[in-house]
Amino acid sequence: MQTYSTAAIRYDLFSRVLHWLVAGIIIYAMCMGYILHALEGTRWFNIFSVFNMSLGTIATPIMLVRFTWRFFRPSVPYPASFSPRKKQLVVFIHEIFYLTILVVLVSGFLMLEKDYHLFGLLHISQPINVSEINAFFFQVHRYSCILLGAILLGHVAAVIKYMLGGQRDVVKRML
Repeated sequence: MQTYSTAAIRYDLFSRVLHWLVAGIIIYAMCMGYILHALEGTRWFNIFSVFNMSLGTIATPIMLVRFTWRFFRPSVPYPASFSPRKKQLVVFIHEIFYLTILVVLVSGFLMLEKDYHLFGLLHISQPINVSEINAFFFQVHRYSCILLGAILLGHVAAVIKYMLGGQRDVVKRML
């Protein structure tokens, strides 16, 4: 007699949508954040800067929903090939990933030196009007973006490793 596992092999649709939405926003915003340095002094700087701030503003509640939802979503087991120690390491790295994303988003908002209009529509006031504090959060934002970039590269490298190594079941969890 053949038995079938009832365990999910991939995350629910809501989790996958949140994952790819946040991933798209973070990747775009990080790339554009670095490109903005090259655009300083051009007419494009303000357009892309406001768009980046707008994306970061909407990404923050989406990320908070994603963070909270993980406590309620159905569990998806890791492949049997993962040792308990490897599972613990992966969970720890994901916790650091979530924390770093939240630090990037919050520090990006707290570093604002002036008000802006969310996608040109809704006025958003700068939360702190003390240049020394804004400068501090700019530094926090800068270094947390570097850390986030490193973690993101490691995440993508792991996906590629599993895909090339024939362990597609790991990647299918989020597809």
